[in-house]
Amino acid sequence: MKMLVTGGSGLVGRFVVDELAKRHEVEILDLVPPHRSDLRFHQCDILNSDLLTAAILNPTHPLDAVVHMAGIPHPLNHPPELVFRTNAVGTFHMLEACSRAGIRKFIFMSSESTLGFAFSTTRQWPDYAPVDERHPTRPQDAYGQSKLTGELLCAGYSAKTGMQTICLRAPWIWCPMESETAMYRELVKEHERWHKNLWAWIHVSDVITAVLGALEVSLPAAHETMFICAAENWAGRESRELLARFYPETTKISNSLTGAASLISSQKAQTVLGFTPKHRVSDILGSGF
Repeated sequence: MKMLVTGGSGLVGRFVVDELAKRHEVEILDLVPPHRSDLRFHQCDILNSDLLTAAILNPTHPLDAVVHMAGIPHPLNHPPELVFRTNAVGTFHMLEACSRAGIRKFIFMSSESTLGFAFSTTRQWPDYAPVDERHPTRPQDAYGQSKLTGELLCAGYSAKTGMQTICLRAPWIWCPMESETAMYRELVKEHERWHKNLWAWIHVSDVITAVLGALEVSLPAAHETMFICAAENWAGRESRELLARFYPETTKISNSLTGAASLISSQKAQTVLGFTPKHRVSDILGSGF
């Protein structure tokens, strides 16, 4: 399969590119040159629709699929109008170009921020736990809103063209790099400060597993959205205790929530994609965590 990975030069993107390139013919689209020179590279801003369309519509290099990971990864370092425009309008440009090129599969890296907890300015709590795709989405910030808009765009283009779109709602993606692990260790030590994301995370290798599953699976539905998370929370605490302390309003709790199980369910991804997260916090931080 020949595919384009947008954002393939980024922290997560480079891991995804390296693994996909072992099985498929991969091209990269990004503003920044990638970490390897053996793959076809398009230096392009996803807000530049002309350059983007030219890259995707190239008749000499027709694509089978696109994995769309490019964008601003959170709302904290940029003005909200830039975050929303880059992520939402950029995704629109991608889908429009893909529909014109006749691409049949589009994988969109969405986010658990579509739920609205992570960057909310007013108090929110889960209606029930563990959260799944039936839970209402209530984002108040530009990032969560941009990702939810991206999901709506995917659904619309699937209905319009029959292009299959699969939206993977990932929480914080952890990468096994020395430059990142020090931050993760501080997160665990100060887990009380980070309750808004429900202590959800996923190892980058499990993200790759989900992306590969989404690319290779044959689904009857043209559009699907699903959470992909590690099986455990990153706080290393009993999930029911965390709920009681930080979200006492959440009283509808499934019997399946035991131990440090994730407060966000990946059951749909398991059913639809055969996705099973394999990595634990200790795989990155060591056995002491």
